[in-house]
Amino acid sequence: MTANLSGLLSDSAERGTGRSRRLRRALPALVAAAFVLLHVFGYPATRFSNDSYRYTREAYEFLGDTPGEATRKAVAAYCADTARLVHRNRRLDQLAFRDPGGEAEYTRRCEHRYANGLEPTDPRYERIFHTRPGYPLIAAPFVALLGAKAGLTLVALAFTTLTGYLVYLLLRALRAPPPTAVLGQILSYVTPLASWGGRPLTEGPTLAGLTALLLASVWLLQRRVPAGVLLFTGAFVFGLAVRYSSSLMAAPALAAAACAALLFVRRTRHRGTWWLVGLSAGGTAVALGLSRALDLPGMSDSLQDTFTLHWTRPEIADPWSALARLNRHYWEQWLQKEALAPLLLFLLAVGAWGVWQRSVPVALCVIAVGATGFAATVAHPLAVELDRLYVPVWLIAVIGLPLAVTRFSAGRCAPVVPPVSPSAARSVAPPAAPPSP
Repeated sequence: MTANLSGLLSDSAERGTGRSRRLRRALPALVAAAFVLLHVFGYPATRFSNDSYRYTREAYEFLGDTPGEATRKAVAAYCADTARLVHRNRRLDQLAFRDPGGEAEYTRRCEHRYANGLEPTDPRYERIFHTRPGYPLIAAPFVALLGAKAGLTLVALAFTTLTGYLVYLLLRALRAPPPTAVLGQILSYVTPLASWGGRPLTEGPTLAGLTALLLASVWLLQRRVPAGVLLFTGAFVFGLAVRYSSSLMAAPALAAAACAALLFVRRTRHRGTWWLVGLSAGGTAVALGLSRALDLPGMSDSLQDTFTLHWTRPEIADPWSALARLNRHYWEQWLQKEALAPLLLFLLAVGAWGVWQRSVPVALCVIAVGATGFAATVAHPLAVELDRLYVPVWLIAVIGLPLAVTRFSAGRCAPVVPPVSPSAARSVAPPAAPPSP
């Protein structure tokens, strides 16, 4: 009887362990599903912006529509969503919420006003979006099936969901416990990485590409060369197709991080790190070569776009000095605003510390890629963009904070060894070993 009871308890324990193991394996998928459901609920609050209109127009052109027909459909989608936004705002107005919405009339006037397309219509501005074919190309089938806004949002949301899972894989590659890795995934879903990534813009695919580059870098630093090379190459090519300027900043940043690791961290002097240097430097050369060969918009075009309000005003003679002055004003006010509630700066500091404590070479890569967000803001110091341009800096916090929490927890939970008196230590000390020859 005792043996039977022992067997039953053993079987019950094994079943409990199996259920716990299955739950841990399913937890990342459950977290991703909860994130998607939240964004489905919040979908009416997302805005179909001027940029979204331009990606929609390209998607319809990929579907075979003429430029004129694609423009008409994209304008209709923009006007319909803007009318819904106006109606939403009226519902919160203490005086106007009792009046009819008038969405149909607003949509009609909007479509008449923008019959020839949304402004600005300067070819130089249009060319910026023509160099980003990846996102509208992927979204085109979903635009045809679900409509413009829903199709674009679905693709952006899918890539944002993927970003969280890539964060989970990256933390597991750093030997973080499953709960810690899931915490990183959750953080990626509750920070601006998700609020911007889930909109019908290129932020979602771009963030997924950057996170994939980081995961590939971790694999290469861990000597997993074939998998790292394959993932790095795919993520970089994908990033060039979605928004090549982000890849053009990330590649040299990773090259610099890998070189610093080779120089200062002896254990990284192996084949994987050299592959990371070569892929990053080669990617930079490829991006620059493509930019020159295809005459893609460069930094001078970007500056003129900024200081002419998308070429609605004459170009300025010295955009670089104007950029320096605008940056001085921007960062002064940005720091003043952050000083009132320095949550981002605090999380960045803790996140950088956490990943640095786990692995200095990985920390160099994470900080380098995250810093490209601030680099993009330096190139476009526009207050109207708020935190959209520097959203990649949140990767530092999302990856580093779980590692910092694990580090703090390990320190607090470490067993406390009582002090031993010298006499007691001598009484229990083993005999001295004979001297080595």
